[in-house]
Amino acid sequence: MALHQGAQSPLDNRKVVLLKSEKTNNRFYTLVEPETGIKNADVIHEIPDTLLLGIAYPCLEDGLNDFAVIRTTFETLDYFPGDKEMRDELFDMISDSRTKLSLRLAELKERIAARKAHFLGTDLEEFKSYALDMVHRGYPRRNLDSMMKLDVFSSVAEAEGHSSSSEPLYHFEFRDEFDLPTISMLPPRDFLATLFEDVLKSVQDDANYVDKYVFDKNVFQKFIALMFVNYATTDPIFYGTNKADYGVSTDKEMEQTPLYMAIARELREIEHKFRREEIGLNGEAMEEAVLESSIERARDLELPATLINEDVLLGPIAAICTAARHISKIADQDADELSRIILANASQLVQELKRLNIISPFARDPGAEELHD
Repeated sequence: MALHQGAQSPLDNRKVVLLKSEKTNNRFYTLVEPETGIKNADVIHEIPDTLLLGIAYPCLEDGLNDFAVIRTTFETLDYFPGDKEMRDELFDMISDSRTKLSLRLAELKERIAARKAHFLGTDLEEFKSYALDMVHRGYPRRNLDSMMKLDVFSSVAEAEGHSSSSEPLYHFEFRDEFDLPTISMLPPRDFLATLFEDVLKSVQDDANYVDKYVFDKNVFQKFIALMFVNYATTDPIFYGTNKADYGVSTDKEMEQTPLYMAIARELREIEHKFRREEIGLNGEAMEEAVLESSIERARDLELPATLINEDVLLGPIAAICTAARHISKIADQDADELSRIILANASQLVQELKRLNIISPFARDPGAEELHD
């Protein structure tokens, strides 16, 4: 009996796992055979190029913490205008988070371009249309902030002298080295990879680290805009916000959760498409046209608060934890004990936020990580 596209063969006993790369801190979904010994939520040094990877919550959201540490550290710098030693420590924190972001984004860009990583449940044609709409037509800043549970777009406008009633629309602006007419003609996957390359180059540009305003304007806005377009063009089942999806760990069986079942179907469907291409068959015809009002429809999109709360809450907590770890380096027994107390209490706070469902159980615990290190 023939299998329909994306169906699981009786001989295919692979399971979905969420793997974390120790090298880049990125997390991806993939299908693995039980005999490999790989478990859900495992951390491996580097994710092999041979694996077909899926991107869904929380893969892209993981980068929010690095952005939050940079923004919070810029705010902290204002309190130490004359303290060179402290400012050097704080800039080291920015540099460390910047390096982590560069590794994350470079891997995402390369694997997407090589067709090794795929946004699951996302219509790439629609993604490209939304993104170009944001380039040409723009999008209301207040709407972006409201839906993404942030204030970055409005704060940039305010810093430029605009009031809430006169804010200009936000336009995604490619860097000067990218030619917009050429980019607009790229196939959707190449267009998406170019978006990531643009954000990566913005992260790597020293000129974007003058202060928080410049960083927000030239770097953070772009990443959040990219995330917004991804949400707007992705099936909500891949948001991972169903209560049955919570609590990914090596000990919890996740195979029958809505998210993992959707991921398994999608990854197998991608494999099926690749097999069809290998034997010379055409895939399904692409949509003849994308609805002209796609961005308009996205204005009704409502995202769960837990998706973005990590940026609002965990960013400052992570900055506190990093500062506590620097305190522990002081050659003083009391300083080391004070550092441990701060980290332990920060970890307890994160666990309580998870218990109250204010942040997702997927969220990292910077206090526990620092204590472990």
